[in-house]
Amino acid sequence: MIKRLPAAVVLIVLAGGIGTAGQKAADPAVLVKDKRIVEATSQGLTLVFRLILRNPSSAAIRLVRYDYRAVVDETEYLNIQVPLEYPILVEARDETLISLPVRLSYINLFPAVPGLADKDLAFCYVAGGMTFQDERKRDKRIMIAFSSDFPVYRGLDFIPIPVEVRSLTIGGAEISTGFAVENRNGFSFTLDSLTYSLELAGYRAIAGETGAGTKVEAKGRKAFSFPLILDFFETGAAVADGLNASSLEVRVAGEAEFTTPWGPWKTSFDRNLKVGAVKK
Repeated sequence: MIKRLPAAVVLIVLAGGIGTAGQKAADPAVLVKDKRIVEATSQGLTLVFRLILRNPSSAAIRLVRYDYRAVVDETEYLNIQVPLEYPILVEARDETLISLPVRLSYINLFPAVPGLADKDLAFCYVAGGMTFQDERKRDKRIMIAFSSDFPVYRGLDFIPIPVEVRSLTIGGAEISTGFAVENRNGFSFTLDSLTYSLELAGYRAIAGETGAGTKVEAKGRKAFSFPLILDFFETGAAVADGLNASSLEVRVAGEAEFTTPWGPWKTSFDRNLKVGAVKK
C-alpha cells in the first residue's frame, strides 16, 4: 500500500521482517535500505533515502514526527521539523519502509553553496532524528545520519546534425540525416532506450528507436545517423529547396531513458535547428 503523506513521505508496508536491537533491545531502529536520485532536470533533482523503520518490541509504535538538517558541501541547506498528521504505524516485531526525499533546487542551492554551480559532483549529509510513540504516548527519538553524493545535473542536448546529400535529382535525393546526444555532465551514462522522430523542413522523414546499450561518456557526444531516400513528390518543395540551397530546418523530438550511477532517469526533447546540407 502506498500513501502520499505530508513532506513527501511515502509509506510502503512490508510483509513481515523481524528487527534487530537499536540502542536498547526493544528500541526502534532506522536503517538505510538504499538511496537514489529521481526527477533530475536542469533546475534540480531529488535525493531519495529509502529507510527501514524496524520495531523489535512486542507492541506497535508510530512514527509521529521527524527532523533533519541537510548539509551540502559543508553548508547547511535545509533545517526541517515535520510533525506527521497521520502517524506511520509499525506493528510489533515488524518493519515499514519509508522514502525520505531531499529536494535540491538549484535556484536556492547555488546561491547558498559557494562554487557549487561550477562543480560536477557534490556531497549531501543528512542528520537528525525520528520520534516514535508507543501505545502509552511515550516518545522515543532515534538519531539518524546518512549521506550521498549527487551530480550537478546540467541536462542533455539532442542536436540535429548536418544532412549529407549523396545524390540529388529533380525528383528526389539520397541523404543521410540524424542527431547527436551531447552529455554536458561530469558522469557517463548508458542509454536504455531512445525513441525519436525527425522532420526535414516540416516533413516527417523518419521515426523509431535506437541506441539501446550505447554508453555516452562524461562531457561526451554520440551521433546517430540514418540513410534515407526521399521522393520530392511526397516531401514537398520545401525539402527540395532546402537541399538545393545547402541548408534546411531539421527538428528532432522524442524521449530517452538512461542509466546513471544514481539509478534510471528519463528525459524528453524537442529541438529545431537549421543545419547544413553537405554534398558528398
